[in-house]
Amino acid sequence: MWVKICGITSVEDATSAAAAGADAIGLNFVGGPRLLGPRAAEQILIALPPEVTPVALVRLVNGRLDAQMSELLARFRVSHVQLYGSVSTASLTTLVRDGFRPMPVVAVADEDFADQASGWLSEDNPQCRPVAVVLDAFDPSREGGTGITFRWDWIPAARRTGKLDRWPPIILAGGLRPENVTEAVRVVRPYGVDVSSGVEEAGSPGKKDADRMRAFVLAAKAVIR
Repeated sequence: MWVKICGITSVEDATSAAAAGADAIGLNFVGGPRLLGPRAAEQILIALPPEVTPVALVRLVNGRLDAQMSELLARFRVSHVQLYGSVSTASLTTLVRDGFRPMPVVAVADEDFADQASGWLSEDNPQCRPVAVVLDAFDPSREGGTGITFRWDWIPAARRTGKLDRWPPIILAGGLRPENVTEAVRVVRPYGVDVSSGVEEAGSPGKKDADRMRAFVLAAKAVIR
């Protein structure tokens, strides 16, 4: 089970996530209380152990990454990008061509969530195929880090109808925490799980709790698939 701890805002939390056994961390360049500036991101990337994959949360504008963001990611060889904004086959093709490994986010509001990806997953073209799709809870005012879940049974239901047959691996997000991730993995059977607010200190968005990170990783990886 691949585990990503998202919303990392400090070197201390990045190294604690690595020590907890996380496979990846998320660096937020989109917005909200966990938003990172270039300098803070650089410090985290310099300190991050090589076995942990950095994933940049980025917003596409007119289907492209901001030039300064592209330069920062290239400098530190960050290839995994979690995409917000308008995603299309053209934007995915450009990202893959430029050496990125795109992970579009689908906000799950109802059982028809798979329809959101029908446009950019309709072509069987390796030049525009995401490496994964992140399923997160829909919130009209926030993108990620909401601490709310959605109905996990919608995902196996969509699988039974064949709607997910051509999908890349699924990474489950949205309201996960050490207390519920085991059940989430059993129901959804995702490739990976993604947590942010569920492993933070109470009332401190962006400040991770080392014990909760460790408990989350153990619980997620303990499920026999």
